[in-house]
Parts: sequence; C-alpha cells; structure tokens
Amino acid sequence: MADFNRKKLQVFVSSTHSDLIDERQAAVEAILAAGHIPAGMELFTAGDESQMEVIKQWIDESDVYLLILGGRYGSIEPKTGKSYTHLEYEYALAQGKPVFACVIKDEAIEPRVKKAGTSVIEMDNPQKLKEFRGEVLSKMSEFWEDTKDIKITITGKLSQLMKRENLIGWVRPNSQSDLPALADEIARLSKENAQLRAQISVGNSNDKINGLSFSDLKQMLEKLGVLEMFRVERRRLSVGIYTPHIGSAIPRCRHIGGRSPRRFWSSWGRTCWPTS
Repeated sequence: MADFNRKKLQVFVSSTHSDLIDERQAAVEAILAAGHIPAGMELFTAGDESQMEVIKQWIDESDVYLLILGGRYGSIEPKTGKSYTHLEYEYALAQGKPVFACVIKDEAIEPRVKKAGTSVIEMDNPQKLKEFRGEVLSKMSEFWEDTKDIKITITGKLSQLMKRENLIGWVRPNSQSDLPALADEIARLSKENAQLRAQISVGNSNDKINGLSFSDLKQMLEKLGVLEMFRVERRRLSVGIYTPHIGSAIPRCRHIGGRSPRRFWSSWGRTCWPTS
C-alpha cells in the first residue's frame, strides 16, 4: 500500500491517444496506486502549436516523463515533420527530465490489429515510427504486451526514482515530521550564538593591555594615528613583516602607558619590530 505522507512525484504521461486509451488508463491507475500524481493532455485529440506550448509547461512542472509507445507514430507537427509525441519525448530529454518508456512488443501488434483493425498501427509514416522506436529503445525502456506489463513497469521505475534526492515532487506541509526538531535546533543555535556574542562583548570591554582597557586603548591609538596605519598594514603585520615607514613613524609618537611605542607593539602584537 502506498505511503501517502511521503513526497509525490508528478508523472507526465505521453502517448498517441485513440489507440492507447486502455493503456493510458492503466498507467494512470498505476501512478495513483504508487501514491504519485499523473499528468497529461487527455482533452487534446489533435496536435497544434498552442497545444505544444501548454504541453511543454506541463512537462516542465512534472518530475518524471513516461512514454507509452504503441503501433502508431501520431499526428505530425508541420514545421518539424515529427509527431507531437516525438517532440514531447525530445523536449523532456532536453530538459533533463527522468524519462522511461513502455514500448509495445512486435508480437503484440498483430493480435491488436485483429481485434481493433488498422487504426492501431501506423499507415502513413511507418519509417518515422521505426526510427522513433529505435531512439526510444536506446534509452530507459521496457516492453509491454498488455496493460499488466505497463503497470508493473511503472511501479518498479517509480520506486527507483523515489530514491533520487534531486526530484523534489509534492510534499504535504503537515507531513514534515522533522520540522519541530529542526525548529528546536535553530532555537538552540540562536541562543548559543547570542551567548558567544555576549562573551566576546564582555571580553572586549574587560581585557586590559598595559593597564589600559580595550576602548581606552582604541581611542588613544586613533588619536595618535597609529590605528589607521595598523589597518592599512594589517596584512603585513599579521605575518610579522617589518614595515619601514610605519616603524620610522612610531618613535615620533608619545609613550603609551609608560612604554615606548616600539616596545609596546612588539609585546602586544605578533610583529618583529626593533625594540631599541
């Protein structure tokens, strides 16, 4: 039995129409039974350019493309000379959709002709059908002889595709059982972040360097102009490179906390300036 709480894949069902009514119905039933959503242009009985644009939108919004190929090629699109079913298949491939096909067995065609007549086989474009069939069989496909085969193929393929994380599908909002746990984790991380910020703030205000608080030291350095030079040269200072023009400027500054600026910098930072 299908788990209707998991994500549901939208499956676009493509085929010729009048010769595969029962097969399309079997596909829809199999998709629904697996807990997924069938999509298709059932109301269109003949192809036209405006229909093709709507079909492309449906394919774009679907997660999976399913082709049921029988004994007919289908209505021809005048500009390309290809059938609308063929164009749908090529479009789905071009969009990178997962595509799989159910292709009728050769030996299953004759019994269908005896039962339904020549309306179930291609009379106008047999060569185009042959070429299209070869293209389809070169990719993911399975043969079918009756509707039971189609249902089995669809059930198996959808089960495999459900494991693909890149297929988003449709998910009921209330089926997200992990949302409460996720909300708790976000709250915990936010609280931890706030605590760390508070610790940093307290540390900055209470730490003393040579008897001076962080804020007093910053204010004094800004007045002396040393802080600005430090900002400009911070990359060199961080790796302990002596910068001559800054080193020559510091001795002209006043003593800080009873110590010369040079001695102060060599003890506070990671630089290697001369201390004499």
